Amino acid sequence: MSVRRSIVILTLVMLLFPAAFFALRAQQAADAPDPAATLQLLRVGRGGVDVTVSAVGRVEPDEQSSLSVRAPGVITAINVQVGDRVRAGDVLLVQDDAAQRLALDQAMAALDLARLQRDQLSAGPDSARLAAAQAAVQAAQGAANAAANAVSAADVQTAQLNYDAARQALADAQAARASAAGGQPQAAYDLLEARIGQASFNAEIARLQLEQVQNGSPSQVGAAYAQVAQAQAQLDQLMAGPTEAQLAAADARIAQAQIQVDAAQRALDETRLTAPVDGVVTAVNAEVGALAAPGLPLLSVMQNDTLWLTVQVDEIDVREVAEGMQARVVLDALPDVTLEGVLDRIGLTPQSQNGIVNYDVRVRLQGADTRARVGMTAEASFIVRQVQDVLIVPNAFIRLDRQRNQAFVNRVLPDGTLEEVEVELGLQGRDDSQVLRGLAEDDLIAVDLAGDSLSLFGG
Repeated sequence: MSVRRSIVILTLVMLLFPAAFFALRAQQAADAPDPAATLQLLRVGRGGVDVTVSAVGRVEPDEQSSLSVRAPGVITAINVQVGDRVRAGDVLLVQDDAAQRLALDQAMAALDLARLQRDQLSAGPDSARLAAAQAAVQAAQGAANAAANAVSAADVQTAQLNYDAARQALADAQAARASAAGGQPQAAYDLLEARIGQASFNAEIARLQLEQVQNGSPSQVGAAYAQVAQAQAQLDQLMAGPTEAQLAAADARIAQAQIQVDAAQRALDETRLTAPVDGVVTAVNAEVGALAAPGLPLLSVMQNDTLWLTVQVDEIDVREVAEGMQARVVLDALPDVTLEGVLDRIGLTPQSQNGIVNYDVRVRLQGADTRARVGMTAEASFIVRQVQDVLIVPNAFIRLDRQRNQAFVNRVLPDGTLEEVEVELGLQGRDDSQVLRGLAEDDLIAVDLAGDSLSLFGG
């Protein structure tokens, strides 16, 4: 290319560039929106400012219980399935309990017998035993009289009748033992055996008395009066009632029987898995007919009437929060719903991850939305400082000069022009800040929503 041609082209470029530049500026000015249309205006008013500490975590249930049996046994019934709501004490699973029921029935029978014997002991002798003892005294006295005096045929006949009656009583007692139904507690059989022994003793006394009447002699007279004393002592004992030692022994038998009943009842109760809390069944790992082993998780119940949120608070912010502090909770899945909560506990030990130290903070949700679910992600905000009824400005209207630590706001003058004024800020919240100086209530302020700036080369 010749030098002359190059000079001509350069001259044309220099002449055309200003025209193109000013044309571009004019087009940008024509396309730009009206500045007034991008301004947002606001009257300065009064309100409250909250300073919060925020942290993120997940919603947790109040309690999760994993249930297992205490003794091996075949599962005979499962009364729930996953998702069922249960109440504390509801029977969820049942094992075969035939052996436990039999043991409980036997223990209850033994307890009833021990109580019956105690009642009989406290009530004293029944009329039959008392009559028999009185008859024994009379018979012994008659025998002594007969030995001391001439023995008549009537005395011999009376002694014979007494002996016959005593033998019949022995036969009746033996028959009662022989015909006793099986399956009774051992104490019942012991009682029948005792009655046979008593009847045998009475029959032997009657036999000796008959022999004494038939073979009357001085030595027999002494023996006869000894029998009177013995019979009278037995009658006196019956009339006096049981001794303290006898009552204590009877009470001890009742206490031991009650221990056996309680143990049998516990064994029966352990064949059933019951819900420990009100909640929802979250897992069923069992089948009817299967053998359940101790310690193997069969059911899980989650209590979700009260929900909790555990969040991780930075070590710098944790000093700002305290137990009992109110919290606002927002769930990611329900952004339009704000839940209330109370800070329940702050962890004592830190959790460190990637060099960042946090502390677990547990929040109890209050009046949780029914749509809230365990496992949802949520953000908790704790109000650490707060002022009310102060002059406030939204943070979007404030320009901060962090190098000079200054704040500015655009105030609208009466003629419609903007004046940037410096303001002194007080408490600064997430959305609004307190203004201590520089603005007055009802001042009109503005912010440019567009925020565009002109560039020579665009962009």
